[in-house]
Amino acid sequence: MVAAAFPMAGAGLGLSVIAQAIKSLYGMTMEINDFLDKHIEEMKGSENPTISRTGRVLEMAKYGFGIGYISSVTIIAVGQLLLGNTLGAVTTMASAAVLSNPIAMTCAAIGAIYYGWGALSDVERLEILEKLSKGLEIGIELIKALINFVVDKTKELLNSKNVDELKTFVSNAASAFGKTLGDITHKLTDVVSDSFDALKRKSGEAIDKTADYASTAIGTVRESAGKATELAGEVMDKVKSKGNPKS
Repeated sequence: MVAAAFPMAGAGLGLSVIAQAIKSLYGMTMEINDFLDKHIEEMKGSENPTISRTGRVLEMAKYGFGIGYISSVTIIAVGQLLLGNTLGAVTTMASAAVLSNPIAMTCAAIGAIYYGWGALSDVERLEILEKLSKGLEIGIELIKALINFVVDKTKELLNSKNVDELKTFVSNAASAFGKTLGDITHKLTDVVSDSFDALKRKSGEAIDKTADYASTAIGTVRESAGKATELAGEVMDKVKSKGNPKS
């Protein structure tokens, strides 16, 4: 029923703007549907339960909605927007983050939906839905259905430890776009955790700088001491020379 309204991927079909952005972001060198099938299988085959179960969520959406690559691309796109990626010009940093570990970025995208979609205001959600609808060339109701499906299936298939691990994926991916976990979840505990992590980083940087300054200072003192010793030696040689004139 839905499949008739939204064509499956095919070699002769043009990709929507956002589908092209996702393809570029993941560095896909093969047809998008084939890439995503392979991507999902790799996730499902992972020894990490969180990755494996997240792959199952993506697979269930892909085959459950019967619209080919569109479901996977939509889910990834929603997550990317929540992570801070504008899905416009793909930055070098963002591309590097995805290409270095595309599975981690997909887990982050689904984690961002699970933790971040409900944290948005109605206005913010509508803005994302309208952008995706235009960029993906599909209806808003379909996008909403996919988002709700991801949230429900994530709750169903992933245990508390798994969803907690998704937070790590979200945090690491969001940093590539200049955002923090707290920016996405809007939870006070995550905001406090972000602040604590930032404080630890700054403290570490301060310690490193202090160590650098101390090392430089010690080096300067040693250099000065060496020069002073050398000068004292020269003075003593001159004194000895004057005290023992040649006959």
